[in-house]
Amino acid sequence: MAAGIKALTEAGLLGPLPGGVPPEGDLAAAFADRLREAIARDELWLAYQPQADAHTGRLTGFEALVRWRLPDGTVVPPDVFVPMAEAGEGIHILGDWVLRRACETAAGWLQAGLVDVPVAVNLSSRQLEDPVLARTVLGVLTETGLPAANLKLELTETVLFQGGDAARQSLLELRGAGVRLVLDDFGTGYSSLALLRRVPVEALKIDKHFVEAMVEDRDAAAIVHAIVALAHALGLQVIAEGVETAEQLLFLRAYRCDRIQGYHFSRPLPPADVPAFIARNAGSPPAG
Repeated sequence: MAAGIKALTEAGLLGPLPGGVPPEGDLAAAFADRLREAIARDELWLAYQPQADAHTGRLTGFEALVRWRLPDGTVVPPDVFVPMAEAGEGIHILGDWVLRRACETAAGWLQAGLVDVPVAVNLSSRQLEDPVLARTVLGVLTETGLPAANLKLELTETVLFQGGDAARQSLLELRGAGVRLVLDDFGTGYSSLALLRRVPVEALKIDKHFVEAMVEDRDAAAIVHAIVALAHALGLQVIAEGVETAEQLLFLRAYRCDRIQGYHFSRPLPPADVPAFIARNAGSPPAG
């Protein structure tokens, strides 16, 4: 907690804290107010990292990644402010804003005839606990005009494992409406096969640490190969994140991984750069 407060203070997201550290609840409430202020001042923005077919290089979607730029130009990393938001109401403020902005942007691409691919948004455990989650998501889709099939919600194994029956019901309702679900960071959490049977995910994302290590580490390579085989046996697609080199891509192609995401294909893009990226990659040859 103390380390997180120090990082937030140094980043300029919290003012001085006279009299010692306040109770956690008070700090979370203060940070929620700071998030509202950041939204009002347009300090938050989304970067969009492209995903591609591992074998053809065809653009298959984007993941929306939240960024925070302070008035002095400093960009605060998500691993500094997202954990603090998750400590209280801030994660709902942040999550609702990310969802709405991503859907608005993707709907704009579709209406402009730029591209018809889904945008992925990350969902936290606290958001999944919200009893009105399905209503909120479907309401945003209706208001923005984005088709449900053009939205993917990414959830980690830990989030799904900790979620109760109400959370699973929300996911079933969203899936029934056409929203697509992806299990993120597969292999780093509980990796429960029973979980894959209970929650209607369409794809698994292999954690980047396995992808980074697989060229040099036989165990990591075996894990990646096994995850791809397991997913395909269950009728699921596989997305490898953190793909940075041509050699990693060759391994993933050999293992029949479906899609890739990472610097080898593209870094996260500001919204203004997406149209030009789409134009450059229309009918592109295989990545790498």
